[in-house]
Amino acid sequence: MNRRRTILSVLLVLLAGSYVVATGIGTTVDEPGDGVSTVRESQLIQPVDNGSYLWPYTSRSASASGRTLAVNVIIYGPPDRTRTALVDSANLDWEPVNDSETDADAESYVVDDGVDWDDAAGSTRYSYVDQRLDDGQQQWVDESYQLHTGSYLGSRSHIRAYSPPSGEWTAIQVHEEYFDWFRLRHTVTDIHDSSRLIERTFIDQPFVDGVSRTYYGTTGGWNDGWITEIQLTVGLLLSTILAPQSRQQLRRAGHDLSRAAIRNRYGFLLAGALAGLLLGVRIAGIALETAIPTQSPQLFAGLLYPLIALGPPTLVALLAPRLRPQGAFGFTVAGLGAGFVYDFAAIDVGTVPLQLILHRLGLLFTLGLLAVGVVNSHNSGRFGEEGTVTESDPPLIVIACLGWFVGLGLPLFGYL
Repeated sequence: MNRRRTILSVLLVLLAGSYVVATGIGTTVDEPGDGVSTVRESQLIQPVDNGSYLWPYTSRSASASGRTLAVNVIIYGPPDRTRTALVDSANLDWEPVNDSETDADAESYVVDDGVDWDDAAGSTRYSYVDQRLDDGQQQWVDESYQLHTGSYLGSRSHIRAYSPPSGEWTAIQVHEEYFDWFRLRHTVTDIHDSSRLIERTFIDQPFVDGVSRTYYGTTGGWNDGWITEIQLTVGLLLSTILAPQSRQQLRRAGHDLSRAAIRNRYGFLLAGALAGLLLGVRIAGIALETAIPTQSPQLFAGLLYPLIALGPPTLVALLAPRLRPQGAFGFTVAGLGAGFVYDFAAIDVGTVPLQLILHRLGLLFTLGLLAVGVVNSHNSGRFGEEGTVTESDPPLIVIACLGWFVGLGLPLFGYL
């Protein structure tokens, strides 16, 4: 009994510690600003000589204190031409540079890894433009448009584009992100690979004069100081269609467990059900988003979230009583953990912030404790005739349930 209490105490300490540390780590999903609400002149950059100035970041509000991610691409040329080059280059008319230009020459410019960018839904983010040429107008602007490739409820590359009133250039903030079902919002995983993706799209195109990277020294917002710059050719437009990039396919959701030992079949069933539940919600969300594009993806997220919140404890309550305590804990942790890993792999998320890893570990421990409590209560004959828990059950079930819903509540209320 003392050994069991010791193990339980250690697990509870780990559970509490994972939540505390996770909420205490600085959030990397949307990097906070430095607390200063006004934009400093030293932070402004001037993409074009004698042109408008840009604060090379995005912000949750019209204030520098809400700073999130850094601008990582600037495209020089008319904003409408930039958008067309991204989403529908076939609508640009071809004008040969000289009489020697041939159809074969034009075809050679087709990019093998072109990207299909579609209109995107996303939270509004602001940037700051200082137009000093004429009236010295200084203003906060929201994005001119948002684009993405991928799916809202899966993983995607996401563009927010900003243009000054003068129309000299388009500043782009592009990043990789995935929809986190436990936070009910997106988690950013990278901004550098995303800018490289845009670079590859524009390199060697006939309507592009050059693609380069310039060091502006901008720090924070996930940036290393470098910004990709793309110069569109004046008077030269595209004649060919960028080769479409086939959409990423979801990877297989689990391993074949058909050869597992019969004595552990309920354990494998529990583990598979937990992993399958997480993957099923992800797949269902993407399927609904694709099938009904006119509806907001947030609607589908709200409909499916109860499966995330109540599904794992329900599966544990139904399947864990047929196992031993150690097996129930192990299969529960393995199944939910595999669900987390396979979910990230299915949407090609390679980097997960540390605080989110700790949060997931906390959920693993608390669900494992719930499984142990359910098994102990079942073996002690403390379940009612209809399978409900009676008041005489040990407090482990109550503690585990409390830990599970506290873990779910932390990100929903902004503590993670």
